[in-house]
Amino acid sequence: MSSRNNNSSITSSNTLTTLNNSIKQDESETIEELSSENKSNLIKEIIELQEGLKALVERVESVKNDHDQKQSGNQILQTYINNLMSSKVLASANVNKKDG
Repeated sequence: MSSRNNNSSITSSNTLTTLNNSIKQDESETIEELSSENKSNLIKEIIELQEGLKALVERVESVKNDHDQKQSGNQILQTYINNLMSSKVLASANVNKKDG
């Protein structure tokens, strides 16, 4: 399970890097035409947006991990409940045999 999460993290990181590089290439010509003040403001905004996106990706991964843990716990509880129910049915059947 953890290797899947690691692969997901790597994939997310690679996707962010690819998007980052793509944006840099596409925007480089437009940025050259801007004044230096506008350039620095735009770069700051881009960095803030990238950091926000990175935080969102990390939060999604965290929620996925929590979900996986809770799903595993639910499966354990379901097995336990099923075992209790089957033992209750068997106990009930034994009581009926003794009465009959």
